[in-house]
Amino acid sequence: MILAHSDDIATAIRTRHLQTPIARVLCYGVDTPAPDVAQALTEHGFDFAPVTRDGEICGYVHRADLLDRDGALSAYIRPLTATRVIAGDTPLATLLSALRRAEFLFVVDGHDIVGIVSPADLNKQPGRTYFYLLVSALELELAERTRGHFPDQEKALALLPQTRQQRIRDRLDTEARDDVVADIVAAMDFTDLLKVVKKTEALRGAFGTYSAGRWESEVSAPLIDLRHDIMHAVRTLATDAPSSLRRLISLDERLRSLLTA
Repeated sequence: MILAHSDDIATAIRTRHLQTPIARVLCYGVDTPAPDVAQALTEHGFDFAPVTRDGEICGYVHRADLLDRDGALSAYIRPLTATRVIAGDTPLATLLSALRRAEFLFVVDGHDIVGIVSPADLNKQPGRTYFYLLVSALELELAERTRGHFPDQEKALALLPQTRQQRIRDRLDTEARDDVVADIVAAMDFTDLLKVVKKTEALRGAFGTYSAGRWESEVSAPLIDLRHDIMHAVRTLATDAPSSLRRLISLDERLRSLLTA
């Protein structure tokens, strides 16, 4: 690896970097009327809220449990269990799997609940940074393997469409005028490198048992889409939908598998 070992990246971003601090979370006392909480959660677009007793979080309530209900929250509290808590130092890679089993988690630091984390928090900058590091590491790895396979880099360039070849040559000319030392591979972008590997059986084989079709459908297309999601804040990286989290888990596993191939 050039940028970092995939395990280093996997542990670089922690759950505490993504959490919403508990001080910013809507919490309600056990004696709060259930209809009031249901209305507040609906207005804020939240599905759950922590419940406190004597200032300490003792459980949580789901909005669906409170609809058309009377009485105090105490009758609808769901207890805290081991599957609902996660340590703040838990790596993001591990957090992904934990969120698959629970739609949100209480974040603990020592004996204290210090925050809440849900799939939506993956859209925050630390979540995007995590996947950016993985994609960037793969881009550097693709470049190095392409250089190693093509001592004559013109042969790698010839695998790309004419329009891309010209753009890369124009980029090299610009960098030469700016006294920047760069080779052909350095002037390729992520999409170019993925195409070169797709068209080179020996390079594909170095990453696994990929046919050209599998490389396109399982690597190129999803990773290019992920890169767009990462780089453009207006695009949503993750939602609360189970399919969204499954996608990110799959991409995380795919990227780390490619980096250790």
